[in-house]
Amino acid sequence: MPVRQGKLAGLLVIERPTIGDERGFFRESFRMNELDEARGEPTAFVQENHSRSRRGVLRGLHWENWEKLVYVPRGTVFTAVADTRLDSPTFGKIETFELGETNRWKIFIPRGLAHGYCVLSDEADYTYQVTTYFDGSDTRAVAWNDPDLAVPWPISDPTLSERDKTAPTMRQLFPDRYSG
Repeated sequence: MPVRQGKLAGLLVIERPTIGDERGFFRESFRMNELDEARGEPTAFVQENHSRSRRGVLRGLHWENWEKLVYVPRGTVFTAVADTRLDSPTFGKIETFELGETNRWKIFIPRGLAHGYCVLSDEADYTYQVTTYFDGSDTRAVAWNDPDLAVPWPISDPTLSERDKTAPTMRQLFPDRYSG
């Protein structure tokens, strides 16, 4: 099956074959029917976003009120996904991936999972389709270096946005969950 369940509840990994020869390669990066079957419900993407970053840039950990399908068509990134859903059996857990030219996977990230990435190649393009239009009103972030999440970032001194430099920790966001 080209779509498999990740370690976090609802996180899906899409692994489609790549056919290469002396000209380059061809691949179907995903099929909607396979994604819908794995999710058990239809998926309707309404917007696609494309980000280009250089080596050492770290973006995240962010989450919005949408599902997203992530793909790295150029370059290589280390991606981290953290479960920030209080009612989830995998709350506070993480899963990491290396995405891009090394494996060509796509990952489906459900609502309530925060995700971020850092660029390992000279440059990388990071694209993602989403199920809700972005309006800026429902974005949240957690500290990229949160000690409770302990993401094993392969970088110690990343280039960060001001937002990511000051994002709160899981304990600050969810004090009741970490009390005692």
